Amino acid sequence: MGGVAVRKLAVVVSLLVVGAACADDGAGDGAAGGDGVAVGDRPTGPGPGGLRFTEVTAAAGLDEPHSELDLPAQDGMSSGAAVADVNGDGHLDIYLTRVGRPNALYLNDGEGRFTDVAAEAGVAGPSDRFGSSAAAFADFDGDGHLDLFVTGYGWGENQLFMNNGDGTFREESALRGLDWPPLAEGADNHSYGVAVADVNGSGHMDLLVLHWYADVYNELAVEPVVEEWYDEQGEPREPGRPQPCDAAPLLSDAGYPRPDGTPPSRSALFLNDGTGDFTDETEAWGLPLDEIVAFTATFVDLDGDGWVDLGITGDGCTSRLFRNVDGERFEDVTAAAGVGDDENGMGAVMRDLTGNGHPDWFITSIFDDAQPCPTQGFFVGCSGNRLYANEGDGTFTDATDRYGVRDGGWGWGVVAEDFNNDGRIEIAMNNGFRQADEPEHGEALDGAGSDLGADGQRTSFAADATRFWVLEPGGERYEEVAAAIGIDDTTTGHALIAFDMDGDGRLDLLSAPTGGEPRLWRNDSTVEHGWLRVALEDPSSPGNPWGDGARVEVTVEAGEAPSVGWITTTGSYESQRPPEFHVGLGDHSGPVHRVEVHWPPPHTARQVLEDVDANQRLVVRRDAASR
Repeated sequence: MGGVAVRKLAVVVSLLVVGAACADDGAGDGAAGGDGVAVGDRPTGPGPGGLRFTEVTAAAGLDEPHSELDLPAQDGMSSGAAVADVNGDGHLDIYLTRVGRPNALYLNDGEGRFTDVAAEAGVAGPSDRFGSSAAAFADFDGDGHLDLFVTGYGWGENQLFMNNGDGTFREESALRGLDWPPLAEGADNHSYGVAVADVNGSGHMDLLVLHWYADVYNELAVEPVVEEWYDEQGEPREPGRPQPCDAAPLLSDAGYPRPDGTPPSRSALFLNDGTGDFTDETEAWGLPLDEIVAFTATFVDLDGDGWVDLGITGDGCTSRLFRNVDGERFEDVTAAAGVGDDENGMGAVMRDLTGNGHPDWFITSIFDDAQPCPTQGFFVGCSGNRLYANEGDGTFTDATDRYGVRDGGWGWGVVAEDFNNDGRIEIAMNNGFRQADEPEHGEALDGAGSDLGADGQRTSFAADATRFWVLEPGGERYEEVAAAIGIDDTTTGHALIAFDMDGDGRLDLLSAPTGGEPRLWRNDSTVEHGWLRVALEDPSSPGNPWGDGARVEVTVEAGEAPSVGWITTTGSYESQRPPEFHVGLGDHSGPVHRVEVHWPPPHTARQVLEDVDANQRLVVRRDAASR
């Protein structure tokens, strides 16, 4: 059946989740701020670790709403953002997608003030489009100018905007080989994810587009499977059957059924020939994207072989992990790696959170600790986020409860960065989901985070509060401190991006909620720690000038273990972040001992810089010896 039936099913099963829940399965004076942005009152005092954020959206010029339409349930699952230096002036700009309104391209004046030039640039989108979802910048044709890909939402179509080099863009999707199967009559476009990476070491940025392919949950195909495994109360018919992703009854056991005539998934991997022309290589690269109800893709070299691997989050136990085999194909290693039980994966970030030099995988999902947990429909569980700790041998361990980051409400975007430059990573996450019969932004709900029924079970996620976790003393576990540091957001936030909007060395935070204005929090943290931000420049690879796929190691003091990061723009949710690695130096004074760059294929080589000045954005230019 088509999109109308899928929409009906999605609403029904999402109501099942809200009606029941599951157990935790892991037992100021108006002065200018930053570099001169006048934004009103300063915070009165610091929070934990000296952290403090001030909401500066209106003063920064970002006070236009995402939409003026009522967008509940699955209509409200989109509000994307991309951050990049679009015009090459050294300042980070913002692109925001919208629904029922033109998209926005905000140019940054370098002090954190933004001006929308989308209409003049030609990237606002046609006026008859229902909306847009995710966006990503890359120099697809290697001409030195960033191009832009935007996914459609509702009636909106996916579009590729090529940069003319004069501040304007032209739409060329069809001319560049980017084609998608038509949607079923009455169906909407739900392409929530776009990610760029050089997957084959060609020196050109390839394109992965992800479609939330709910057609695989069509009730005619799924209901017989549900009846086979579960009784009318949602309890397993077979006692002791694993719950819920170990059983995976709705999709894998049924062979991913789709009724005849169901349109195929629009998820696809397109390889770039270097001129900005693309070929669909999804099947050739072994990606079963029509089996994933996909949201977010993250490209990072997980095993240290130089090739970017791929994690995809998906609803209904469809998250997958793929190993890149020599830049020739992807191999599904989900089961062997010990991941994939996140139930309803939405956002994600890959970052070394456990301190062993390997990228861990943090996935946002749905949490509720009341019982029972619904096991019918495609929201098959609500046991919350997952922090998969990378053991360095191809396997991961579930460290969610060890670090205390399971409860994020109904999760979406997520970032992991050192916001106070103390040398330790914090995690920020936005969230929320509003049913069709609920008020916008949870105005009528009690409490900052949820609304509970008379029986103690959760009835709403509409007022979920943004989470911000800091490591407790000793670094063994995270503590949630969002309200204490000035982040008091209960909107339904999707895209979430950390970036330095004013060049002061402190990472600010941008959230894009459904319906309302974006939220921009300036980082006013009071403790003065040193910092270093590493960006790459590769003149030998015009199609991948920022060194996408590289690993960067920063050794602050001789003899210490390095801080390790990966150059990628992927992750979070409907988000693209700058291709940089930010390192806080803590109490260290003087130069940074060593910066080591492991450049990506095809000519993987190491480049080392020593005695690097702190408190700067360091651009490492690839030398001839490392090519």
